[in-house]
Amino acid sequence: MAAPKDVIWPRDPHTAAKHALLRRYLQAWAPIMLSRNEVVTYAEGFAGPGIYRDGEPGSPVIAHQVFSGALRRSPQRVKMVLVEENGRRKTELERRIAAAVDSSGSRGDRLDVHIAQGQCHPDLLQQLDRTGSLHHPMFVLLDGFGGPDVPFPLLQRIATQHRSEVMVTFQPAFLVRFSEKAEHHRSAGDAFFGGTQWHGVFQQPSSRKAAYLRDRYRESLGRAGFQHTLVFEMIDEAGHLLYLIFGTRHERGVEKMKDAMWVVDTTSGVRYRDPKDPNQQALELELEPDTGPLRRILLDHLSTVAAARSVDQLKKFALLETVYRPTQVIPLLKRMRDQEEVNVSPGRITGTSTVTAVRQDALF
Repeated sequence: MAAPKDVIWPRDPHTAAKHALLRRYLQAWAPIMLSRNEVVTYAEGFAGPGIYRDGEPGSPVIAHQVFSGALRRSPQRVKMVLVEENGRRKTELERRIAAAVDSSGSRGDRLDVHIAQGQCHPDLLQQLDRTGSLHHPMFVLLDGFGGPDVPFPLLQRIATQHRSEVMVTFQPAFLVRFSEKAEHHRSAGDAFFGGTQWHGVFQQPSSRKAAYLRDRYRESLGRAGFQHTLVFEMIDEAGHLLYLIFGTRHERGVEKMKDAMWVVDTTSGVRYRDPKDPNQQALELELEPDTGPLRRILLDHLSTVAAARSVDQLKKFALLETVYRPTQVIPLLKRMRDQEEVNVSPGRITGTSTVTAVRQDALF
């Protein structure tokens, strides 16, 4: 979508879901990182005004609330580096952060907020350098308006701090339209993807363009230096799709992000899909989740590998390659074994148990 012209605009369902996920993840990230580092940084390249039309807090205010609470139990320091291009929105953001400070109680120098007017690139990187944040672990939110507005060199620079993480959002509908006009905009696309690998989208059928661009961008994060990437497909009640891509070097970061996803309130009208599910089934985030998509993904995976897989290998596959959690694998394998869809080595299912697919028709 295009950037809103108003200073403050309504919060859409996708944004509500993203913010719920962000709050949950930062609540896990902050105490872990503050227990291991004297200083951590939270940064945004598209900070916005800090509030929505009906009074809902924006992501900078949510982050401020989380870190203010975390610092009550920690003697460490947090820097917040917020960049917003629009001058009126920057002024509104400063008001909202000041109100957040008043309501939470000032943490003094231990929660240091830097708000600057400028573009995500190059201004965010300049502010991170000016504040010394590039030498400390960072969580960087790059939540733009759907276009190719996050250059690859910015991701590379963030990734040089090996404990840093990034979350990028984009709207595939925008990128599909962008790709159709790419004869005039290839240089911008090359800067976004970090090369020409995405040019294969021109040969893709319309139904595959969005997924193709999604997969190429996930690869771009990997090439930038984020060893592990996690893709969330978020679909609202009107069928609008948003990709949320998380990059980290640490498996624990992936695990904590998934934990956050699976406890997010679903009343916002947004559901998730697993990109690897051939049926593209929307997921209900429930206490007893529907693992039908994971069943199809595991059967597809087992059918394409030459040898049996251990349960530990399947749990790691679920962690790094799906939106499911490793703890959901063993209960599912027990049901699949009982239904004779997989063959599991005899005895109690443990991490070293081996698994093979039994029936190819179980894929359908």
